[in-house]
Amino acid sequence: MTSAAAFERRRPPGYEPLARLGAGMNGEVFKAWDTKENRIVAVKRLSGTGTTGGDDLIFSGLQEVWRECRCLRTCDGIPSVMKLLDKVVPKVNSDDSFLIMEYAGRLNLRGYMQRRAHRHRRFSEAEVCRIMKELLEGVSSVHSTGIMHLDIRPENVILDDGTEDRTERRPKNKKGAMIQDGELKEDDIVYKIGGFGISRKERGPKQPEVTIATAYSAPELLLHSCEYDERVDTWGLGCIMADLLSGTGMPTFGPDDSEEKIMSKVFCVVDPKSKKIKDWAGYSGIAPEWKSKVPGQNKSKLPRIAAGLKTKLLGDPLRRRFPLWRLSSAGFEVLIGLLESNPAKRLTAAEALEKPWFHQD
Repeated sequence: MTSAAAFERRRPPGYEPLARLGAGMNGEVFKAWDTKENRIVAVKRLSGTGTTGGDDLIFSGLQEVWRECRCLRTCDGIPSVMKLLDKVVPKVNSDDSFLIMEYAGRLNLRGYMQRRAHRHRRFSEAEVCRIMKELLEGVSSVHSTGIMHLDIRPENVILDDGTEDRTERRPKNKKGAMIQDGELKEDDIVYKIGGFGISRKERGPKQPEVTIATAYSAPELLLHSCEYDERVDTWGLGCIMADLLSGTGMPTFGPDDSEEKIMSKVFCVVDPKSKKIKDWAGYSGIAPEWKSKVPGQNKSKLPRIAAGLKTKLLGDPLRRRFPLWRLSSAGFEVLIGLLESNPAKRLTAAEALEKPWFHQD
């Protein structure tokens, strides 16, 4: 059974599916018509124990559903966060649950980056600066409520350019033909953050372990540390910034693979000798089995002069990837501050927004 057919069979009453928008780790999202309010909405289906048909989704029990709802309610009123409109939860924990969200647009940031890459239209530094400013402001507002998103990546950023009609079930043009997806009004795009499936409120120095690893997971999460804070989200934003600058449409540290392979790619670029992460106070609390997987532990006894000469000749791997002609010094200051492997020295969203890059003409 296809996911669309499964959704049709188990859809919440009062919502007619129009199109499948995408899928995440613990749910898939459909564009739907709200028959009661006569509006377009986004319906997120969360996998329950009754899920059948080969859905490759992480189980979301009632506890997970309520936690996601609480986080969204806490962030209610933040313009750059997807708004929760309603929820449909089964009486018995044996079927899927549904979150009714505002419909923000037909395209996420991953799709937009891939579209631009396909058309050989790289993002200019000014465009990257504008996008990052919007995302940092949104994440900073989320953090001000005490919520950590924990899954910042392009798939969870929706683009709204204000061109779609949300009050017509089947929008038509003047000739009566169905309107097809057209070009985005790029100057009017608003970036909205969704995908709060694993988000939670910050509790203190010790948090529940995050077992889901992606190419946007911060080093401390890849090392299974429970000592993390809101700066895991700014790491994800740094990865998005690198994606935008690369212009390939693909993850800088991806594609998503094993934790060890992602970790190897991360440290190769931001911390080749793993010195920064080892200077972090929380490193001592990481399990030995994960410490052993940290790359860059060069056991060869090269003379210090030779090693220093090699570093001088090769330079910063991150800077080599994004040279001065691609990213100014002010922009690189933000990138390297977000992609800091030592969590204690990584920029918060509020700190990043204070950097000169966001305040120059």
